[in-house]
Amino acid sequence: MISDSGRYWSAGIAVTWVPASVLIGEGLYGGWHAVLTYYDDGFFDTDPETGQVSTWGTLRTRSPVRDAKIRSGLSIAVDALLADAQRLGIEFPADSGSGPQLGYEEDMDREYHPPPKGWRETLTAEAERIGFQSSATPTEEN
Repeated sequence: MISDSGRYWSAGIAVTWVPASVLIGEGLYGGWHAVLTYYDDGFFDTDPETGQVSTWGTLRTRSPVRDAKIRSGLSIAVDALLADAQRLGIEFPADSGSGPQLGYEEDMDREYHPPPKGWRETLTAEAERIGFQSSATPTEEN
């Protein structure tokens, strides 16, 4: 169902570091995946009789985004999702408690997708750059 307002919203973006695993050209490289889930304004108001069914979707980078000469792969991946979200009219409401979040996707198998050293500080700096809250609290254990 597209709600009465016709709006979609997201609580934020989750990222995952993928170590050297993608073959491009002559070598392997790693990079950042980014994903956001978005929802319509419907919530527990499904009505099959009228065809009103709440919907949601996902935007994600297709492959890991590596660092460029002048920008980090993390910034490039996040900016790509933000641009697509804007084009699709997906909003990031600030009224969801602490505002939109940027976090590390915890459901990935850390044995195969371990976050890079200093990832908490990196995510915190990126969240500040885009005006989001970071769900990665800096600690001594990275």
